[in-house]
Amino acid sequence: MPRTTSPNGSGAPGATPVLSAHSVVKQFGSTRALDGVDFSLQPGEIVGLVGANGAGKSTLIGILSGSIRTTDGRLEIEGAVVDFADPDEAARAGIATVHQDVDQALVLDLTVAENLVLDAVAAGELGPWVSPRSVRRRAEEVLPGAADLDVPVRSLGTSRKQQLLIARALHRGARVLILDEPTAALSVTEQRELHDRLRSLAAEGTAIIYITHHLAEIAAICDRVVALREGRVAGEFAAPVDPSAVVTAMLGGLATQRPSDSRATTDRVVLALEGVRTAPDAAPFDLAVREGEVLGITGLLGAGKTELLLQVVGAARLQSGRMTLLGHEHAPRHPADAVAAGIGFVPEDRRASAEIGDWDIADTITLPDLRRYRRAGLLSRARETQAARLVIETLRVVASGPRAALRSLSGGNRQKVIVGRWIAAGSRVLVLDEPFRGVDLGARADLAALLRSGVGLASVVASSDPEEILEVADRILVFGDGELVAEIDPRGTDVEGLAQLMVAAASHPHQRTVS
Repeated sequence: MPRTTSPNGSGAPGATPVLSAHSVVKQFGSTRALDGVDFSLQPGEIVGLVGANGAGKSTLIGILSGSIRTTDGRLEIEGAVVDFADPDEAARAGIATVHQDVDQALVLDLTVAENLVLDAVAAGELGPWVSPRSVRRRAEEVLPGAADLDVPVRSLGTSRKQQLLIARALHRGARVLILDEPTAALSVTEQRELHDRLRSLAAEGTAIIYITHHLAEIAAICDRVVALREGRVAGEFAAPVDPSAVVTAMLGGLATQRPSDSRATTDRVVLALEGVRTAPDAAPFDLAVREGEVLGITGLLGAGKTELLLQVVGAARLQSGRMTLLGHEHAPRHPADAVAAGIGFVPEDRRASAEIGDWDIADTITLPDLRRYRRAGLLSRARETQAARLVIETLRVVASGPRAALRSLSGGNRQKVIVGRWIAAGSRVLVLDEPFRGVDLGARADLAALLRSGVGLASVVASSDPEEILEVADRILVFGDGELVAEIDPRGTDVEGLAQLMVAAASHPHQRTVS
């Protein structure tokens, strides 16, 4: 168990927090990740924790969950000072964390029942002999009424995996639940279901820390919001939360110094699709993307967004119809054909499909067109470094320099590098699939401004998040069940209105509307 002592000094007036941090400091070498942070959480309270990448969120959560030790300051649970040596001690004290990558906390080839009882088995609670019957009996206690206990976890969606982890944590006596970007891979419907579940848990007394980059979620679910900036608490807000005040606290002066929001759209069609389908049995549709335009593609999971993008970039066979690029036939047989034609692609799974091992920033940026960086037939490291430095400056990438390892950067900064390399390559069309997943508000604003201000650039952005797509798009196409259902002007709707339209599109995909 964690070491406990009597707290020093008097506590804050009112109820004793279930979890609190007092003047917490964390030093990593010469870097001070946290600088005197105070944080508290009451039973039954949902507190949003926000901040740009590098603000200190991950460090604070690591300290609260026992994976990081403080340099200075103290933690308290219900008024008693604790010092967690590791996450196991934090878990035994009632603190459970569900990370964004839920697969890391599960054994994918085991069944739901086996995953639910992993902690109990490890603690010897099922006795020296563990049988399938005892496993199933304990699993039914953890998740009563579950019909999929014998199903391999690998076959489940992200939402269901989250439910398993939450149920397992609560069964182990968790009083504090930390959720890190819990809706990053969820549909709108799944997000609402999660929010309903969290409200129920809070009503029963569970305290929840909710980490997110999405302001709409903060307003929908949080009782209070704490904003971090540069390792310090920059603001604290009670519901109802003013999103603009939160952004200002998170970003400081940068909140009013974003790049230009202008839209330099012209009438010149850069990319046109005629009679195209997302699948053989889907209805055909046409679309056109103009120079300077950001076309948003949205819909719930399974709407056909990714299938459409893969055809445009040559990673999937064209189902029907034809495509033209700058007035010429565009029929890529391979992604390399699309790249050669001037189309850049940012895939949904950045780590698996867009990043290469230990490559540095300069190598990553120059990969699409190495011919640009040759001198006398040889690759010029000086030219590579110059190109990387330009991307770093233009997109405000936080890095030690052009030769910094890509994996050393935060998620938002890595995504800036991936997008920036296609700008450096001179792409005329940029196709992005879920580009803002795991990207903080500051990085998202930088990327959105880049897409809008790109001279001669046409962009197609697919996202299942209504807040993201409303922020970046000049025009939005809503898909449902593989078919184009609606075309809307983002200025004529809000997050809730678009979310409702996305749900309706999934339920009634053949009812097409234009607004």
